[in-house]
Parts: sequence; C-alpha cells; structure tokens
Amino acid sequence: MASLSLPRNSGKLHSFLFFCSFSLCLSATATDTLLPGQDISGNKTLISPNQVFELGFFKTGGSSSANYYLGIWFRDDPYRKPIWAANRESPIPDSSGVLAIRSDGNLVVNDRRQIPMLVNPERLATSSSTRSRLLDTGNFVLVEGESESVVWESFLYPCDTLLPGMRIGWFNLGTNKVRDQFLVSWQTPSVPSTGSFVLGLDKNNLTELGVWHYQVSRVIGYWDGRRFSFLYNSSLDEYNFSYVTGGDERYFTFANRRNDSISWFVLTPSGEIQAFTMIGKEISMVYSPICENTSSSSAADCFIEQPLSCRDGNNFSKIEGAPNSNVFNESVRLGISDCDIMCRSNCSCTGFTSYRDDGTGCMFYYEDASSILDKIGEGNATIFIRGNATKTAHQNPRRSGSGHKMLLWVIGIIAAVMLVISVAMFISRKKCSTCLAAWKENRTSTNRSLELFLRQLGSARGPSNSTSRVDSVRKRDQELPILSFSCVTTSTNNFSPANVLGEGGFGPVYKGMLLGHEFAVKRLSRKSGQGIEEFKNEVQLISRLQHRNLVKLLGCCVEREEKILIYEYMANKSLDSFLFDRNKKQLLDWRRRVSIIEGIAQGLLYLHKYSRLRIIHRDLKTSNILLDDDMNPKISDFGMARIFGENEARARTNKVVGTYGYMSPEYAVHGLFSTKSDIFSFGVIMLEIVSGQRNTTFSNLDHSLNLLGHAWELWSSNRGIELIDPVVADTSSIGKLLLCLHIALLCVQERPEDRPSTSDVVTVLSNENSDLPPPKKPAFSAHIDYSNSLHQQDRLTNDISYSVIEGR
Repeated sequence: MASLSLPRNSGKLHSFLFFCSFSLCLSATATDTLLPGQDISGNKTLISPNQVFELGFFKTGGSSSANYYLGIWFRDDPYRKPIWAANRESPIPDSSGVLAIRSDGNLVVNDRRQIPMLVNPERLATSSSTRSRLLDTGNFVLVEGESESVVWESFLYPCDTLLPGMRIGWFNLGTNKVRDQFLVSWQTPSVPSTGSFVLGLDKNNLTELGVWHYQVSRVIGYWDGRRFSFLYNSSLDEYNFSYVTGGDERYFTFANRRNDSISWFVLTPSGEIQAFTMIGKEISMVYSPICENTSSSSAADCFIEQPLSCRDGNNFSKIEGAPNSNVFNESVRLGISDCDIMCRSNCSCTGFTSYRDDGTGCMFYYEDASSILDKIGEGNATIFIRGNATKTAHQNPRRSGSGHKMLLWVIGIIAAVMLVISVAMFISRKKCSTCLAAWKENRTSTNRSLELFLRQLGSARGPSNSTSRVDSVRKRDQELPILSFSCVTTSTNNFSPANVLGEGGFGPVYKGMLLGHEFAVKRLSRKSGQGIEEFKNEVQLISRLQHRNLVKLLGCCVEREEKILIYEYMANKSLDSFLFDRNKKQLLDWRRRVSIIEGIAQGLLYLHKYSRLRIIHRDLKTSNILLDDDMNPKISDFGMARIFGENEARARTNKVVGTYGYMSPEYAVHGLFSTKSDIFSFGVIMLEIVSGQRNTTFSNLDHSLNLLGHAWELWSSNRGIELIDPVVADTSSIGKLLLCLHIALLCVQERPEDRPSTSDVVTVLSNENSDLPPPKKPAFSAHIDYSNSLHQQDRLTNDISYSVIEGR
C-alpha cells in the first residue's frame, strides 16, 4: 500500500509549464483568448500561454460515421486524446461546428443545423462583457468585467480525466443545492459520450475515493486523517494528494511533485485507471487495475455484487470473427464493459461481443461454446467466449465400439430429460412475465441498476422466426423494453395513491421504483379516449426521438388491456407545478425562466425540423413540460402528435384534440394544424412563464380579457413591464423578459402566416438586438369560461386534454 504525503505544491505545475515552454515564437499567431465577435471553427484552435494545452474541434469515428466535438487536449500529444469534451452527449455530425461568445456573453456551439448549444448552461453570464481563456492548467474559463471574475470553468465539469488542480468531491453540503463533482468514463475508446463507470467520493463515507459501475463500487483510495493512500500497487511518487474539508466542501485534489513533468489520471471505458506522465514531449502510461487480486483478466468481476461461480469459469477467451446471434441489445448506452458484466452475471451466457463497429451495444450467445467456435469467421468483430476456447474446441474426441453405444444411450436419456424440461419451461414461460423471468435468472444480482435490468429485458426477447431479424432490427436505433404488468404493479406498490405524481387527461402518472431506481409510470385510463392507435403512436414517436429537451421513454407495458408507458423520472415534476404555486415560483428566477423558454424552443425546433420524423405535438402546455433535477425542461406526452411529410405544410382533421387555452384558432375552429399551431401554444406558454399566471384561469376584474388579451392591452399601451411576474422583475432582467413578451405576442397572432417559424424563434431568443416586427392583436383575446370545458377540474391540477368530434 503506497502512502502519499499531504503537502500541496500548486506552484510546481507552473514551474514545469515554464520549463517546457521552449519557444513562444513557434506559434506567433496562436492565442489563448476568445473575444466577442471571434470564433473557433475548422482547424482554428486556442492554445494556452505556454503551449501545453489546445482547444478546438476533434473528430471521432470513420469517414462514414464521423462525429465532431469541442474538446481540449495536450498540444504535444501525437494522438490528440481529449482530456475534456464540451458536447460529449450532443455530437456534431460534420465539421461545421463553431464556438463563439453570444451577444448575452455566454459560450455557444453552433453548426449548419442552427441548433445552438450552450457550453455554460449551469452558470450563465450576467453581462455581455465576457471573454474565454484556455489556461496552462488545462482549465477553460469564461470571465467577465474588468476584474475578470470567473463565471464558469471546465474544471467544475470534468469528463474522464483528472488533471492537477481539479477537485473530486461534494460541495454546498447542508444546503438544497448540493453538488458532486466526479469523473465519468467514455462509452468506448472512440465514443466520448458518458460511459458506465464513475470515479468520485462516496457520499456515505466522504473520505473514500471509489469507482462505481451503477450501484456497485470498489474503493481505490482513502484519507486516514493524516495522509491519502491508494489501495492498489502503483508507482505514485510523482503525486501530492490533498484532502480538503471545511465549511460545506469535502474534496480530493492533487499536485505534481516534480517540476519537469506533468501527470494526470484517466478513467477508461472498462473501469480501469491509467496514470499518465509527460516529460518534455514524451508521454508514458502506468496501467492500474481496479482489483488486482482477482484471477480474471477483466475488471468486470469486481463490479458484480455477488460473483458467480459458473461451471466454465469466469475467464473469457478473445477470438476474432464473431458470428451473428439472435439475442442482442443495441442500446448506444452500452459499452463492451457492460456486455462483459452482464454476461458474467449469467452463467447461461457463453459469449458476448459488441453490436456496432464503434463498440456500443451488446450481442450475447447462449449456445454451447463448441457450436459458437464452429461458426467463427462468419463476422469480423471480436468475440469473448467463456472458458478456454481452444480447449473447448478439441473436447469432442471420436468414440467407437462399446463407448459409442454407451454414448448413444447417454444421449438418448439426456434428450428425453431435456424434452420434458423444455416442455415444462415452455409452459412456465407462457405464464411468467419477461420481467419476472429476467429477475429469476439474475436473482443473485438483484442490486444491479434498473438501467441494466431494462436493457436485459430488451435483449432477452429471444430468437425470431425470421432469419433476417438481426439485420432488420439493426435499422432501428433502439429496442424498447416491454415490461410485464406484474412488474409494473410491484414497482408502483400496486398503483398506490401515495405514488401518484399527477393526473393528466389520459390517466394518472405514478412514481415507480425497481432495484433502487425511480421512474414515472403513465397508466392510460380505459375511459380516457386514447385508444390503442394513439398509444402506439406515442410509443413509436418518442422511442425514436433523442434530444436533451424531450422526455426519455424507458419502456412500456401492453398486457391485460393495459396501456402503460415507462418514462424517466423527473423529480421536479411539471413546469406548472412551479409556475402557478405561490411559494415554489420563487425558485424560478428570471435566468431560469429564460433558460426554460430556450430549452422548450430547442426541443420544438428538433421536432419540427431536425428529427428524422417531422412532428407536430398538438398538445403543448406547461403541464406537459417536465423539469429534471437541474430544472432543464423536457417536452412530454406525444399521444396526440402527428408526423408530417417533407413537403407537407399543414393538415386537417375532424378529430380536434388538445387543450383549450393553448390551441390555435385555425385548429380549434377548422381542424387545421401545422408547425404554426405548436408555435401558438408555445407563445401561450411564454406568456405564462413571463407573467406567472395561467391563461385558462386568468381573471381580470376591469376587463373581459384572458391572459392573451391582457398582455396585448398592456403591450399596446407601452406597459408591458406590468405583465412581468413581480417575483422575477428587476432592472437586470427587464430587457430579456420584454423580449420574451414580444416574441410571445408574435407567436399568438391570429393568422398562422403572421407567426414566426420555430427557427426564427430560436434565433431571436439568442439575440436581444433583433429587429422584430410589431405584433398584431392575438387570437382568443376575449375571456372564455374554460372551467366548463374542463368539467370543473381543480384549477391547481394539470390542464385536461380532450377530443371533440366535428361533422364536416
């Protein structure tokens, strides 16, 4: 066990950096600063003052599947391995990425799709006088004002690399804004998106440093009160670790001991830790396995809660030429380390390989190892087979004479027994749900995460009669897990009223929990009016949509005439639960409200323009905007959505569905809908966010006006400021909020052609200096008694969506 001394030496890093800066004249045009009006794109980069780090766009994948990311790397690293990526969850499909400082002072990445991505959404600038710098520590910072106070820095949001000076730990302890800072591995060596392994401080023991694979962890170091110690053998003489405790912070950090080198740690996609050291331009690496005492060559055994003792062992042989399998999970969230752990956790699994060329997804094998070996060479991928594959391939010697006769007897008996067992298993499987079967098969691993559990459900559907099943499914992005009704019932405590999160127009939403993980269960009422077609529509649509501002569908249940959807759990529930609550609305300051508006607009732009399916939502309202832990908005409830063709501008329906108060006039009256219908609904939502008042229950004592009419009247008389919610109105927010009010009034104009497009809305929201036309009088500006249409629903509950059949 190596122990490391405590003293910190932060100045030595800078000494080393000065030592290694052999000549600044090598890059006379290089700069470390990005100013407003400048940009980083193509081959243009920022270079830290002493030319240690470089920031720019890098590419991963081959020519046919290349993705681009904004990242930082060591300038002298010939492989340019990024140590940080800004958009690891939102890759750019081509080289059109541009980094710039927006007019409001925030960093934004844009590309040819015109979908701007904020680099610093967690900490927004308060003025437009900002600039960004790449420091010699590898930290990318956004500063503002003459004092250059730091607004945001990349060191607060690390990826898979721990640099000297970075902090790993917990902050704001004892407050309602507790934040943890940790490393998250890449998905695969060529896919920067978040992987399955996390390195951080144990929240139950703040002096222990560990690596997690979902809920299973391994301690790799600890602070004993005097010094920091690692629990694996490695040469760590070049590090000075420190444990800082004080006030509301607990964290680890480290500095380099030597002046002539710089060292750093990387958490690999397989859960290992690599320690790198650079001296001059030479980079060396020390490999550090998480658990060196295991007989397995894989880290997977360390992350199985109860390691299995399988007959063929837990060692896997690596062989090239993997054949196809009918059991697979194509989720892009799975890396080869996940496949390894899932296969090791099930003794019936005899082999695994990656589903895609980039290393994501899993393909599993359950046949005899010798049968797999007979088909080796059919594919190009690498397969991992349980046991000694070479030995297995030769364990079928020929027999003759009495030995052959005895073998026939044995085979006959075994065949008869297997037939009986097969019939029994067939009957049993008919009665048991997929969820229950997966639970029984993996009952020794019940502490595994829900995510892996659902993924195995998706992959355990077994073979199909179609010989082209693998090829046909590969054309889809995801295989949606189907849960049994008994599984859903168990997760919601038999649909207990105590688990109800809310009540929508199509039925209640419950909080569910399995294996310690939370999710939302939307149970469609049989009286709701949403039939099987609407249900199938929602499943098909949302399972194909991938955007940070759209709610994620985890699975579904179609059993016993039940129609149930399983969504990711949103701890903050819906936007209306904050916006129209006297106490909770205090948490929505003006920056957060503007951020929510921008997020909804981004999600809507994706639906209307950039998703593979052009989609009209048709029921956009505040109760269908969910908020995650960080108050990021996510559009939900796609039961009424419609797909549009490429050349289709608008459509007509005899079945008008939606919510009064949010429906556009052409849709409510004539059944005509288009992207401009959603824009109208978005405009209503913007007015509600700015004012903090609900359109469907707005009451003005002096005039027979609804919220739209009231907003128009105030705007027309240059009193728009009076509409702004007093909770957020202050001198610094007036300009942005009045811009939102102006855009909202443009969105709710009566004629669809007068309303802006979704792209225009997104563009204008990011530019306060836009020259906007004056809005015309909005539709439905007179007061309508919505309470009758809503069947006297409680005004504090969600708005009710419904259908009206009109004759033509």
